[in-house]
Amino acid sequence: MSIATRIGNNFRDFGEHTSAHGIPRACVSHGLRRALWFLVLFCCVAAFILQAIQIVDKFLRHDIIVSVELRFERIPFPSVTVCNLNPYKNSLAREMGSVKDTLRAFEVAIDEYSVGEQKTRRKRETLVDAGRTRCSYESSSHLIADMKGSVECACLHNEHLWWHCRNSTEWRYSYCASCDTRIGTCHENGERRLFPCMCHKSFCVISDYHLVKAKWPLRFVSSRCSCNGRDCEIASKRSSSEHCICVSFTSAFPKCAPIDSWEYAKCAHCTWNGECMRSTHINYEHNCICLKNSLTSCYVVDELDQQDGSQKHVVRIRREKKPFYEKILSRYDGLLAAYSMCTCPTKDTCTSLQGDLNGTICLCFFNKKNGHVWPCYPPDLWVERRCTTCSSLGDCVFSEAGGDLACVCAPIIRMCVRIDEAVKIDGSASDGNGTVAKYGTLRLADRIIKIWEISTTTEPPIMVKEQEKKAKAFGFKGMSDPIAIKAKASENLIFAVNNLNDTDKSSISYSKQEFITKCSFNGRQCSVENDFSSYIDPSFGNCFTFNYNSTENMTSERAGPSYGLRFQVFVNVSDYLPTTEAAGVRLTVHSPDEQPFPDTHGHSAPTGFASSFGIRLKRMERLSSPYGDCVMDGKNDDFIYKDKNYTTEGCQRSCIQKYLVSKCGCGDPRFPPFRSIKNCPVDDPNLRDCLHSEVTYAARYIDQIGCICRQPCKQFVYSVSYSASRWPASTASLTDCIPGLSPMQCLNFYREQGALIEVFFEQLNYESLLEGEAYGLPNLLSDFGGQLGLWMGVSVITIMEFGILTIDVIMTIICCKGSDDNKKEPKRSYSSRNGSQKRYRANDKIERRSLSAPRVYCTGTADCEDISAMNTWRSRHESAMYAYAFHTCQLSGSVFTVDMHVEETLTSTSIY
Repeated sequence: MSIATRIGNNFRDFGEHTSAHGIPRACVSHGLRRALWFLVLFCCVAAFILQAIQIVDKFLRHDIIVSVELRFERIPFPSVTVCNLNPYKNSLAREMGSVKDTLRAFEVAIDEYSVGEQKTRRKRETLVDAGRTRCSYESSSHLIADMKGSVECACLHNEHLWWHCRNSTEWRYSYCASCDTRIGTCHENGERRLFPCMCHKSFCVISDYHLVKAKWPLRFVSSRCSCNGRDCEIASKRSSSEHCICVSFTSAFPKCAPIDSWEYAKCAHCTWNGECMRSTHINYEHNCICLKNSLTSCYVVDELDQQDGSQKHVVRIRREKKPFYEKILSRYDGLLAAYSMCTCPTKDTCTSLQGDLNGTICLCFFNKKNGHVWPCYPPDLWVERRCTTCSSLGDCVFSEAGGDLACVCAPIIRMCVRIDEAVKIDGSASDGNGTVAKYGTLRLADRIIKIWEISTTTEPPIMVKEQEKKAKAFGFKGMSDPIAIKAKASENLIFAVNNLNDTDKSSISYSKQEFITKCSFNGRQCSVENDFSSYIDPSFGNCFTFNYNSTENMTSERAGPSYGLRFQVFVNVSDYLPTTEAAGVRLTVHSPDEQPFPDTHGHSAPTGFASSFGIRLKRMERLSSPYGDCVMDGKNDDFIYKDKNYTTEGCQRSCIQKYLVSKCGCGDPRFPPFRSIKNCPVDDPNLRDCLHSEVTYAARYIDQIGCICRQPCKQFVYSVSYSASRWPASTASLTDCIPGLSPMQCLNFYREQGALIEVFFEQLNYESLLEGEAYGLPNLLSDFGGQLGLWMGVSVITIMEFGILTIDVIMTIICCKGSDDNKKEPKRSYSSRNGSQKRYRANDKIERRSLSAPRVYCTGTADCEDISAMNTWRSRHESAMYAYAFHTCQLSGSVFTVDMHVEETLTSTSIY
């Protein structure tokens, strides 16, 4: 018999006797029944394959499941980092060169915005103004405006020029009786001095002012008064030369003070009758006028437009103006007097037409470098004088006393320029443009140039280019929103401070002792010096961290604010930078071995409140690949926070800093330097533009620049809840007031300058979030076996049957290979029960009904009572028969040999 036939018989026997459902039915059935069974079998196999694919796909997705456990254990107290919202002291920061320039640029931008607002509101613009600035000596007695100068001075100025500079001590503040609000000049002499002004000797210029009116039931009156110390009362005009502002609730005037003793201020805590307390807090309640150096003598006012100055019971309070620096435009190489064609709307105001020859002749100041032709006046308002001193730039000092230098002056604004000495006038002279010779008849025509005779240039010198370069770098050009201006100024301040070393940065910020005044932990006093460490944050200056040492296990004994960290801070609002918009502290909670990021992960707490921060801990354990995307330690050489553990925020900042360095050649000062490469300077517009564009690109396309920051596999996450209550509660709770303050003043002082901070655990338990595999190998095997059992009835026994089938096939191939299927065997004989012998030849027929049932064991040797029902024996043990060529059967003590190579039919067998 061939190997293929034997193998086929092995499969046939398996199909008839396997424990899998459906296969035996298909094997033993015939005709249409067999076809239906095979169709059902194939459908079940297809359904199983579909389910198996889905099960394997689910396993290969490596889904995770998060288990949440609430654990009651002693948990470590986190690190708490606190910063002042004001990064640097205003008084100290202005001493640093780069910071000083940055603040000056900010003040100029704010001034330009304020001027625009004031012009819209007041509708008043003067030709000349006085302002404080810095000067340098051109000669031993001649000061010129110079932003790099060392002398504090005050000068007359307009939009383009500064002149008549004098030491600040030579100028004085006063109130004038009358002012020309168009030109800006004033006179002190008069009965009622209503206008604030600034005077040098007898020459006065109007100062900017607030026009205010008291709110009901208050009323203001300006009057002469007599004063005895701080007490003043209304007096007759003849008996006193002092001018006062008096305030009252009725027709009487119980509160009077000299006019210069009042100032415009912010106030809060007002009573029903309009009396208030001065507020140094940024978030004020009302506008007031207050007595200088007084916290209590304040009165609510409404500010009016300048055109409302004719109303009754209004007063003018001097507007405090900061010194001008960046606004200074130098005269560069020369300031000249020049004739120009003008339009003159009034007899004493003209505007130059420069190259236009149609108009009225006027005399102007001409800056030959920047081309400014301004201001201009009719020639008869100019006076030829002899000046005492003139600078090399051409401007001269206006003086009542005569001098030796020829000059021409505009007395209306006290501005002079040097001219040549007088020569004989040639009445027939004409200019190169063929202009009518009558111009030569002007009394100063031979010594003063004509604007149409020269070609002007607007190319600025090197100093102006540097100033324009700085202005472009600061980025204030085109900004009109004060909130946007302050945001840009805060950014510029970070860039400016970056140029300083750590010692200078720390020196202009707040120290631990002055910022944190008291502290306690676990209900016991703690040491500000030893329990807090300091580091310099780019946005907030000196910041201080409690529980900074990760090796010390600090724990709270109980939950609640009394057993957490409690400390009192003093923010010193009076020394805040003008760029700081809010008063208070910035606080962040983090692990001791992580870098704090108060700018992005912090919480703000205002002054005047007890701010409570309740914290809860979540411990997270994530699975790494292939189930998750976390990293055990993501730090590498590019990580810019060298002494701290890996965090996703630190990774992202490191990646962006690396990208900026590769694109711009320098880093962003808001982040630590990348390796040894310095951060970009504040005054380079090209690098600032590069940073701005690349930061914008990185924010939009973070994936495209290669920033892959994965979550750490183990992490402590602190969630923070915030609440606040008014602090201090009352004057009774104050124990360390400043000497000289009343209880109410002390209460207001603490509410405006201080805050109480509480950080505590809300509960002494934590949530443990553990990631585990949602569908593992046991789930796969279970579902796989379930699908096999559902669709095909396969069990472990069935799988073993498949294994045995495989072994049988292999053994059939190995043992039966090369055997001769046609080889004849000798005739065999056996003894029957009656002792007679019967001999059978091949293909002799033995009927089933003539045989009795045998007992058979398929172990290679079969013990049989009879050879009847050989067909049944063969069908049940066909696989064993095929495995061996011959079996020996013992029947009633007689031995006979049976050839196991049977025919296909089930009704006979071949016996020798």
